[in-house]
Amino acid sequence: MNRKVSIDPVILKGERVLLKPVSLDGLGDFHEYSMYKELYDHFEFSEFKDISESREYLKKMINRSKSSEQQFWFIKEIQSKKIIGSFGVHNLDEYRGSVEIGYGLSPHYWGKGYFQEAADIILGYIFNSLFLHRVVARTSKSNQASVKALEKIGFKLEGVMKDYYRKNDGQWFDAVLMAKLSKN
Repeated sequence: MNRKVSIDPVILKGERVLLKPVSLDGLGDFHEYSMYKELYDHFEFSEFKDISESREYLKKMINRSKSSEQQFWFIKEIQSKKIIGSFGVHNLDEYRGSVEIGYGLSPHYWGKGYFQEAADIILGYIFNSLFLHRVVARTSKSNQASVKALEKIGFKLEGVMKDYYRKNDGQWFDAVLMAKLSKN
């Protein structure tokens, strides 16, 4: 790759969702959905107990977004103006034309097409603006809803990562590695 890739804090818009760079302005909505225990069933860490935990995590995403090699967005429902999730693009490998995505969506919006719309917007940005070749996603092997959602938008299973994730209680669990190429 002969050019410098920069993942910029752009605003991306779809029909029902707006992806805007994370900021402390969204702390209230972020905290609201970050308290749902079911959101963390397949995460390594537990739900946030109070707004200070949500603030600290959000500050980490904001600081990570200051790099041109990664960016985190809020998923904002246009109609209600409510932040319903977050989406990240990170682990940029310019030489390989590859990047990884990560995401979280309020359980109240699961199964309603919001993830698919946000992912399609992000993938459009990655393939058509950044001109990258490969997008990777890792998710818990037991999170079949996430696996199926990734398959629905064209990701293919590449392998199982044994004992990749570790819960706070020390329990290990497998992840699946999935990828989508610009040509498929």
